[in-house]
Amino acid sequence: MTWRNIVLAIVGVWFFVSAWALNPMHSSAYVTSAIIFGLLILIASIWGLFVPGSMVWRYYLTALFGLYMGLTPFFYSFTHFGTALWITMLAGLIALIGGIWQAVVGPKISGSPEHRHHAA
Repeated sequence: MTWRNIVLAIVGVWFFVSAWALNPMHSSAYVTSAIIFGLLILIASIWGLFVPGSMVWRYYLTALFGLYMGLTPFFYSFTHFGTALWITMLAGLIALIGGIWQAVVGPKISGSPEHRHHAA
């Protein structure tokens, strides 16, 4: 269990909630994207909490989902809504960085011999 998985789970929940809370244009395309990718980020991060160190691909997907969600203000033309723009981009950036960080650093930490404790 790492704090990065918890942060990614919070970001996933935020994107899910943002479908209703942060949809300035009432765009059905944004709602669909936020629900789907928010849930996928949430599922991948919770999965990482219970099955750490294996299947690194899920973190790369999380990073890709974060990148996509961070760019949604440009895809769905709500860049003129400053608050929605910056919150969405920041949450997407957090998912992007957290996913890549967990993919690169996470397996090394959980799988390294010096972090395993054996009874003598």
